[in-house]
Amino acid sequence: MNRLSKATVVTLDRPERLNALNPQMLEELLDAFAAIGSDTHAVVLTGSGRLFSAGVDLDTPFFMEHVDDDSVYSGKRLLDHQHKVIEAIYDMSIPTLAAVNGHACGGGGLGLAMACDLRFAVAGSRLWMVPGALDVVQDFGLSWLVQRVAGPSRALHMAMTGYRLPVEEGLTWGVVNEVHPDLKAMEAAVQAFADNVSSMSRDSAQMLKTIVRLGNSSSLHEQLQVEAIANGLAFQSDEFKTKKKLYLDTLGGKK
Repeated sequence: MNRLSKATVVTLDRPERLNALNPQMLEELLDAFAAIGSDTHAVVLTGSGRLFSAGVDLDTPFFMEHVDDDSVYSGKRLLDHQHKVIEAIYDMSIPTLAAVNGHACGGGGLGLAMACDLRFAVAGSRLWMVPGALDVVQDFGLSWLVQRVAGPSRALHMAMTGYRLPVEEGLTWGVVNEVHPDLKAMEAAVQAFADNVSSMSRDSAQMLKTIVRLGNSSSLHEQLQVEAIANGLAFQSDEFKTKKKLYLDTLGGKK
């Protein structure tokens, strides 16, 4: 892990294996996310080398053929453990951003990116699932995560056909938030995102993320109520009072 403004950057660092997940990387990711401190306002997840992640490493005990467990439930036990990393990312109270530096595929690779709140990508990268090729069901939460941004029809199409979604098209689907021409441009955009989030108090950033998440399932009346409660708190903060003055000054007006 390293720092970027008040953001923590977590890097998938097995470039020789295209950042494919193995048992050691899983534990390191879980430890890294658990260690995120109260001074961190956002988390950036990215990959090293030319890919974001090739998914699960099929030559390790992460894959069923290499698991020494005769129980009919061995596959479920294995995935229950692997899926902890998806919940660890998705359940973070602070904003999370996947900086997709190259292809992201399979449950393990694309799942990590989709578990984040936002996705910035380098042009030419592709996103895809593999269950149709392996005659299995999609895992790592993609059956839930993708359809919430792209719709159930597109999610099913990706899962059944293995369609390699160009990030440029993913931008129109809502799967990707920003596409940048090269790695340097994406890194500059990630820096700008980190600076923006870092300019907010951690409390307000957490509340904003919570409120937006609630809007996916609440009624309008319920959403208006939680917005009023949250802003009722925010209006009393010193951070709001300072930001209000600065904002009005930029508009050329003072109150």
